[in-house]
Amino acid sequence: MCGRYTLFGKWKSSLPPDIILDELSEFQDIIDNYNVSPMQTMPILAASNDRIQLTAMRWGFVPSWSKEQSPQGMINARAETVSEKPSFRNAFKQRRCIIPMNGFYEWASSSSGKKQPVYCSSVHDELMYAAGIWEHWISPDATISFNAFSIITVQANALMKSFHERMPAFIPEHTIKQWLFDSELAPSLLQPKPIEECKAIFVGIGVNNARMNNPELIHESEPIITSGNIIATKPPSGAENRRNSANNTDQGALF
Repeated sequence: MCGRYTLFGKWKSSLPPDIILDELSEFQDIIDNYNVSPMQTMPILAASNDRIQLTAMRWGFVPSWSKEQSPQGMINARAETVSEKPSFRNAFKQRRCIIPMNGFYEWASSSSGKKQPVYCSSVHDELMYAAGIWEHWISPDATISFNAFSIITVQANALMKSFHERMPAFIPEHTIKQWLFDSELAPSLLQPKPIEECKAIFVGIGVNNARMNNPELIHESEPIITSGNIIATKPPSGAENRRNSANNTDQGALF
């Protein structure tokens, strides 16, 4: 599961050197974001002929054949079924992408019902590359169109599964080209990030509010849940791909 993530700092300079860094007007409104939420427009890496293009898309995948624009689209797709489900399979074959991020949030649950955000990032604070798929959607009357992406998730590694059963699939930097261009190899690249490369800290509840965006959101906070009380969150059937309402900022709705 991945319902919020971060992208901030000098992330452009951290990208591989062969990425096409066009000056896109789409990036004018993209600032340091410590609370990336569904429906926001964010930068992704996508195949462009035989090169890799940095472009901007909405987070919330909508299948091209859908006649309706859902409130927020599908924010996640499971690695186990992404190549089979009608909503995703064509995009997985032809439109894979990379979502750069500094880290992502999960919510630790407890037997008492309390929840606390956990911020997960690289142990060396390096930029991470989440696997994704994207699609171009046009409304039946052709008045609305946009490109949108979904983050692919896998079974959580040993560190993260204490908090949630799923986590984004991260692509090692040296395999970005294979992920984007090699359809035969791509499925084997969908793996959890190795535990020795990850760290996780409890943070404050400010991230629960999608309107909040400041560096304090990723500062370590005193745990309100004891380690013996943590229960790994299980996303209900279908809930990994959507929330009940675009206006719902309660993280319980993400699971």
